[in-house]
Amino acid sequence: MKQTLEEILARIGQKRGTWVLTLNTEMIARFARNPSSHDLLSQADIITADGMPLVWASRFKGPDQAIPERTTGVDLVDAYLRLPSIPAYAVIGGVDPAATLALYGEPAVRACRYLFDGRVDLSADQVQEFAGALREKEVRMLFLALGGEKQDQLAFTLRKAVPDLVVAGIGGSFEILGPQGGRAPRWMQNAGLEWLFRLTREPGRLWRRYLVHYPAGLGLLLRDCFKPRVETSRH
Repeated sequence: MKQTLEEILARIGQKRGTWVLTLNTEMIARFARNPSSHDLLSQADIITADGMPLVWASRFKGPDQAIPERTTGVDLVDAYLRLPSIPAYAVIGGVDPAATLALYGEPAVRACRYLFDGRVDLSADQVQEFAGALREKEVRMLFLALGGEKQDQLAFTLRKAVPDLVVAGIGGSFEILGPQGGRAPRWMQNAGLEWLFRLTREPGRLWRRYLVHYPAGLGLLLRDCFKPRVETSRH
């Protein structure tokens, strides 16, 4: 987590455009339904494990590929908003993100140069409007709080349209950190049971995600765990 945040801040300082992807089991489940989504997500510049199943699975690849801990979108947002000096940022999406920012105090509110919590339709005109606003307000960090494929598509598009922007897709992080939110106890997070905590809080909205889509992602992870190891390099 600390290394990821330090890398993000370094890239912000260098005006080095970056797409940060917090990869979770739901995204992996998409690969089973839509293999082309893998091609899109693989273009992210920084990929973290947002979920304990990914951390556990990485250990099957040997110590050189084991991920030491998970780095979630919620943790990244929380750490960013607590920085002593917050680089100019923007938020697109989310349910009343302004209420969440208010909890972090005046520095976090002041550093937010642009906030859009209306409907995102991915039209060319809207994307152009977003890109223009981000450039005009000299935004350095963009949090996309949309979730799903829409979030990934917009991250990819804005990463190209605003070359010096750091973009992170963080799903429902602002709701979890907001006045009506709440996180699972630490022991549930470490045991990979945060999904169960969230399911019990919002069963009507989340049951399909966790009970229908997640098993497909877990199946892909398990198959990958038992594949023969091959030497790879990444640049």
